Amino acid sequence: MKNLISCQQLHEQLNNPALVIFDAGMLRPGVLGTYSPQAMLPNAKRFDIKNELADRSNPLPSTVCSEQQFTHMMQNAGVHNDSFIIVYEDGGLFSAARAWWMFKAMGHHNVKVLSGGLKTWLESGYAIQQGYSKASGKGDFTANYNSEYFINSQQVVDAIDEPNTVLLDARAYKRFTGEESEPRKGMRSGHIPNSRSLPFMNLLNKGEAKPLTEIKAIFNDVVDDAQQLQFSCGSGITACVLALFATECGYSNLSVYDGSWSEWGASDSLPIATGEK
Repeated sequence: MKNLISCQQLHEQLNNPALVIFDAGMLRPGVLGTYSPQAMLPNAKRFDIKNELADRSNPLPSTVCSEQQFTHMMQNAGVHNDSFIIVYEDGGLFSAARAWWMFKAMGHHNVKVLSGGLKTWLESGYAIQQGYSKASGKGDFTANYNSEYFINSQQVVDAIDEPNTVLLDARAYKRFTGEESEPRKGMRSGHIPNSRSLPFMNLLNKGEAKPLTEIKAIFNDVVDDAQQLQFSCGSGITACVLALFATECGYSNLSVYDGSWSEWGASDSLPIATGEK
């Protein structure tokens, strides 16, 4: 896959001077404490989606930060405009795709997700370290934000009855139908009208991507001939997993609804549906 890299491929690249590795892991919703992996990849820096790289002025969790904030954090991490970026997490695929999507939104496209993350890296017996590395010098990276990557609730509302646009919901199916309550308090249950369920876990096998042929078949079943795809989830994190695999399948005109259900489910002014459709 073009946007994923295997542990073996990354291991062969470790001496590449352009390489910058980021741990973009985060806790799952409802899990208390702080993200604390058992080890880090060699020279890994921290990519803190929830705090350092979120819009701190927004009450919603983990919304995308400003162009200036992203530039500042990446320069401090030693990222250059020609850097080769690898993002990973502790296990499976949950939040690393969000970091991948943020880099692309900020104009940096030489970025890949480590397949299997830290878990597979450890199983492969490759070198690790304790603690994150500091950059040896400041990078020259400058973000160039493309607002088409992240959309707001009004843009979602405007597209609900648009026949050429399909919104795919990455949450578990019973959260989509409203049969299961949300992990965040104060949230209504259900889904955005006319959206379709595509749980991100359906695209994975033991935390790693299913074969591309299977992923393409899954997308074909739910997308039809839509010309534009929007992605939503609980808080804009796993929606990026769908964006990752939609990109792999060759779809274009893709957008992630940044507020996702954290915004939609909390607002009585936004329409809601339950059941299968």
